[in-house]
Amino acid sequence: MTVTPTFAEEALLGGLLLENDRLHDVATLLSADHFTSAPRSRLFSAIRDRVLAGEPADAVTIGELHPDLYDDAIELASNVPGSSAVLTYATIVRENWRRREAVQIGLELSSRARAGEEGAVDHAVAALMALNATVTECEYTGKQALQLAWREVEKAYANGGVLPGITTGLRGLDDILGGLHDSDLIILGARPAMGKTAFMGCMAEAAADAGKRPGIISAEQPVVQLGLRRLSASSGVGAAHLRAGKFEEEDWGSLQAGIAKAMPRDMWIYDRSAVTLDELVAIARKWKHAHDIGVLYIDYAQRITVPGADRITEVSQVARGMKNLARDLQIPVVSLAQVIKGVDSREDKRPRAGDLANSDELTREADQILMLYRDEVYNYETRDKGIAEVLIEKNRHGPTGLKRVAFIEKTMRFADLSREEF
Repeated sequence: MTVTPTFAEEALLGGLLLENDRLHDVATLLSADHFTSAPRSRLFSAIRDRVLAGEPADAVTIGELHPDLYDDAIELASNVPGSSAVLTYATIVRENWRRREAVQIGLELSSRARAGEEGAVDHAVAALMALNATVTECEYTGKQALQLAWREVEKAYANGGVLPGITTGLRGLDDILGGLHDSDLIILGARPAMGKTAFMGCMAEAAADAGKRPGIISAEQPVVQLGLRRLSASSGVGAAHLRAGKFEEEDWGSLQAGIAKAMPRDMWIYDRSAVTLDELVAIARKWKHAHDIGVLYIDYAQRITVPGADRITEVSQVARGMKNLARDLQIPVVSLAQVIKGVDSREDKRPRAGDLANSDELTREADQILMLYRDEVYNYETRDKGIAEVLIEKNRHGPTGLKRVAFIEKTMRFADLSREEF
């Protein structure tokens, strides 16, 4: 038997009236707009508002506020099969809504395409992507905010201290950042030759190992160079030797083992030297829809273009676009960024957040700003050979500061330092 939209909606609402706590199971799936009639939408909103306010939601309490909904609420609560399948009902309601919306998007695309409207396909793709977005509310009371925060604390405690975000691949850095968080824009800045792209590669490999399916927009290095970096890091054979073909016969075994190790990692790479912001957004949305990517890496912010904009405006728009993309797709977006040349003339050449090139907007929009510094790039005789400093300049989720990590130049890898004094 096919469950009609009305039956599923009635069973869902009745189940929520019987067991209010089940609302939290479906809150990210449904909104009032997903129902087929105005009375059903209003009843769902009334239940949600009372539950989020910490008040009971039953036929009596709903009827006191909305007398016209009382009879409906009584009937639904009396006839519902039970509350145990509320999540199943919610899934049916949402899927029926998605089908209705998909039909409408298709009709609009057909109409716009016939009219020769520019961007008709991109508009349809964006609309279809939005059908997969989780539901987020925008308006809350202070009491609701505290209750939602309390549930997050309970969830984190029940999680047993497991990293809340996506790993960077460096345990010490994860301890400070809590990993990379959904909807965040993370900026990694440095002067040339510090290892930004290598750092990004290490993060991407770690994310892939964790099953988070990274996407990489590479406007700086061609895909073959990224592939060589991956092969070097996974095999332990020096990157310079790979490029020059100067490696030993016995290295073939290591290379084959490296290929076997890296090949299963799901990862998508877009290789183009002049990527526009619109192009970046379209590719990221496509990857999210087709592959469910969990994190996006961009190399690098100042290489992304906005046709017709001056340089300062361009980078500002890119910064806002990257942040909006992180929120829309609900994934971390990690972008590399260049640092101004003036850093090289300072006595202390460690870059700061204010040294990001071309735009203060990067600093404002970023949720976390990391700066990468290796003293050996400037000082050949330094005692810190093989050491990199990750300067945490901005962190909306915790402390700032500095974390020292290892840099293995041969394979261009970053790793946790093993010695306690570091």
